[in-house]
Amino acid sequence: MNYDLVICGVGGQGVLSIAWAVDHAAFEAGFHIKQPEVHGMAQRGGAVSALVRIADAPIASDLIPEGTAQMVLSLEPMEALRYAPLLHPDGWVVTDVTPLRNVAAYPDTGKLFDVLFSLPKVIAIDAARLAHKAGTIKAHNMVMLGAAAALLPLPAGLVERQLSTLFADKGTRMGDAAGRFTADLIGGGVPAGVAARVVPRIDFEPTPVDGDVVATWIRRLRSPTAPATARRVFASPRTVQLDLPAITLAG
Repeated sequence: MNYDLVICGVGGQGVLSIAWAVDHAAFEAGFHIKQPEVHGMAQRGGAVSALVRIADAPIASDLIPEGTAQMVLSLEPMEALRYAPLLHPDGWVVTDVTPLRNVAAYPDTGKLFDVLFSLPKVIAIDAARLAHKAGTIKAHNMVMLGAAAALLPLPAGLVERQLSTLFADKGTRMGDAAGRFTADLIGGGVPAGVAARVVPRIDFEPTPVDGDVVATWIRRLRSPTAPATARRVFASPRTVQLDLPAITLAG
């Protein structure tokens, strides 16, 4: 087994805390790991990344070759695109949708999201909102790890055990609910770009989404009007209730 994970974001977002939790969970599971880091100008809002390589045999290289990563986990949307060339064609992008305009030439967000949401497998999360709901904005990075956890080759219990030494797990579980929900939508035939625009606006709880609710959303988001509806929902600051898709997605 070989699994390559790119974790990226901006200085101060907690990229290395995510890497720490994944590394320790992988070690506890008996895997070999390598993890080089790029700190950039972290204290000034520069780019930060960690390349996490997990395998069941010794790993020769620290670097992830282009086109081989199974996941890019990003705490900032532009950073997700920065590392997209490392992604395998079947790999996932798990990203926050809140831009941090730390450079003068930050791209137009409309065009940024059009490109980002055109990727075949993308989970988009409004991590700041879910972290605030969990009780602390500092849980932002743990929400993102929760969103990615179900796709990692690690038992969820091991990841949660590592997180318990750092943060409360409520934010992680809301992220996990959002991540699993998105994967179920895409697995059910919902276009990734539609799911990526709707999921960040959903008001998740720290519990798994009921299967009947998932099925209802799949039916709604596979309709001919779903792409236009998704753009309208994403453009609105209002949250969408999970159990009322027929009402909240109307119009």
